[in-house]
Amino acid sequence: MTGILDKLYVEHNVHGARVMARSLQLTGDNSEDDDIDDAIEMLKDDLDACAKEMKRLVAVNRASLFEGWPTDA
Repeated sequence: MTGILDKLYVEHNVHGARVMARSLQLTGDNSEDDDIDDAIEMLKDDLDACAKEMKRLVAVNRASLFEGWPTDA
């Protein structure tokens, strides 16, 4: 799963989920306050989307593989 910026993605395994950055640079060069605010707002939106995906993946990992088996949740 990636955000609209294609700068972040969610990775998951048996230990849980985590957000990874695709590159070290997350924003372009900005010299105006509005440009800075817009760039950071987009990153925040992407992180919110990653959080939603992380929660979904953790819930899937917690669920029973077979109906009727107990879950930890």
